[in-house]
Amino acid sequence: MKSIFLFAALCFTQLVFAQAPSANFTISDEDLILCEGDCIYVTNNSTGGDLTYGWSFQGATPSTYIGQNPGPICFPVSSGSTPFAITLVATNASGVTSTLTQFVIVNTTPTMNLTLSDTTAGAYVEINDTTINMYQNAYLFAEGTPAGGNLYWYPSGVVSDSLLGCASCVAGDSLTVNPFFTTNYVATYTLNGCSVSDTVLVTVNFASQVLVELPNSFSPNGDGENDFFRVLTNVDKDQNFTNNSNNGFQEGGAIAEIDLRVFNRYGQMVFRTTNPHEGWDGTFKGKPLNPATYTYILNFRTIDGRSDDRSGNVTLFR
Repeated sequence: MKSIFLFAALCFTQLVFAQAPSANFTISDEDLILCEGDCIYVTNNSTGGDLTYGWSFQGATPSTYIGQNPGPICFPVSSGSTPFAITLVATNASGVTSTLTQFVIVNTTPTMNLTLSDTTAGAYVEINDTTINMYQNAYLFAEGTPAGGNLYWYPSGVVSDSLLGCASCVAGDSLTVNPFFTTNYVATYTLNGCSVSDTVLVTVNFASQVLVELPNSFSPNGDGENDFFRVLTNVDKDQNFTNNSNNGFQEGGAIAEIDLRVFNRYGQMVFRTTNPHEGWDGTFKGKPLNPATYTYILNFRTIDGRSDDRSGNVTLFR
């Protein structure tokens, strides 16, 4: 008798389930409120294994992106306070997708119109730069659109923060100024966190020329007279022109920029300042120098716009 053995082959199929994708991203701007022209960054935090990504950015540049993390996304145009959609589609190897959409609000940048009062006729005209005589007023007016924002004025060069405030800022739609020297005034209008700025140059016609002198000697003995070697002008601390005779020169506010250097007879620089109100007290590294003749070099610009340089000698007495 023959025995017959049958072998059955068993086949096993392993089923692998792909992890479901979960699209997720964060936006760099925490409050999601932007102004026209602002750019943001998004960070892809999606989960679900090996995924591919497709982005779309409504109203932005670029409008689409394929990849994990796009570069800057900029919103150039808005009308009012407009929501724009940012959409991420994450896809796994099985073609399963997950979609997340978030919105950012883009506010229109406001506009501002500056006007200037005609000081003789009292009428307001569209502003350009203007020229006034010394001690004359100029009347500046600004109007922001749309209404409802905050408007601040400040002289150019002053760091302004309309939220924190600053000592030189003036709130309101109008400003009366009578600068002693030519000055740029800046108006900043802020609405919904978006700002626009413009400037006007008020040029001052000087009744007299600013004159600059330096003494040829000084005696730093602490008696309160001639204790410092410093730049003198014919304008006092209250910005009034003084009589040029009878020692009318004094330390005042007529120097806009300065570079004063003093050297000993060996060519060593013993003093330097860029502060118009600082003078040399005859010391070097905190120690009094011996009586001698010293050489100075001066570069300066006065508040009436004139630039010049001087050089010469000054004698230190004790």
